[in-house]
Amino acid sequence: MAKSPAGSARKLRQWLVGGACLLLLAAAARHALFLAVERDAFEPKQAGSADAVTPDRLGAPSRQFAFSSGARTLRGSCVLAQAAEAPAVLIYHGDEENLSDWASAQALLYRNGISSCVFDYSGYGASDGKPGVVNLHEDGVAAYGQFLAATPLSSRRYVMGFSLGSAVLLDVISTLRPAPDGLVIAAGFTSAREAAVVTGRVPVWLARLLPEPWDNEMHLHHLQLPLLLVHSRADEVIPFAHAERLERAAAGARRLVALPALPHDAAIEPERQDAFWAPIIAYLRSGLLPAPGPD
Repeated sequence: MAKSPAGSARKLRQWLVGGACLLLLAAAARHALFLAVERDAFEPKQAGSADAVTPDRLGAPSRQFAFSSGARTLRGSCVLAQAAEAPAVLIYHGDEENLSDWASAQALLYRNGISSCVFDYSGYGASDGKPGVVNLHEDGVAAYGQFLAATPLSSRRYVMGFSLGSAVLLDVISTLRPAPDGLVIAAGFTSAREAAVVTGRVPVWLARLLPEPWDNEMHLHHLQLPLLLVHSRADEVIPFAHAERLERAAAGARRLVALPALPHDAAIEPERQDAFWAPIIAYLRSGLLPAPGPD
């Protein structure tokens, strides 16, 4: 017996409803999986009074301050160069770090006539709250507002993302107004999923099931700001290939500086800082990307 049109339509609706339910369940499961992974993805370094260092102890007068991000209170550190019109940079730091780790870098920038601000994300250092993609997005935007207020006469303003900070910065870069004059990505990675794999946080098969909260390649593909990429060929945490891919993805003027034989954390290691920061300082002081040359 042939099926009636009404019976066929009813069967089709049942299939569609069932399919929609399965898709909703799969999406809910994927989101729940992401939240579970996100809880363990960050390793915030708390503030410790015993080993706390400020730029002042290293000869660079600083302003240590608190500011709001959503309902949370974050901590920041600004060191202003002697010349009010000096170029300035806002630093989005890496994981397992806090303001104290960046005191020597701020002192180095001060000695080179560059103003700098660094801040601790939610849950890092003495900042309130817990780290997460949403909170760090709010933190990145709020910190930029503080940076603008702290450097009203700077001739040029830059933003720099280091390691984890590369993702936090690129997640907010299109919303920053007025736009910075350029950016620096140091020891950065291509995406959150790929970073999670290379750092051993999740296996490849699990990463493929997760949503992508931070796609740095995609952000750079839509960005026209001048970009300096700095990455060590010997980086033991994020392979140099990530920097090469970021350079290829960038749409605007860019330059990749390959550093030899420096570890991932060279930016905050006083004995290695001069070599790491040399191309960045040259860029910040001149406003010009380095000329192409042999690596």
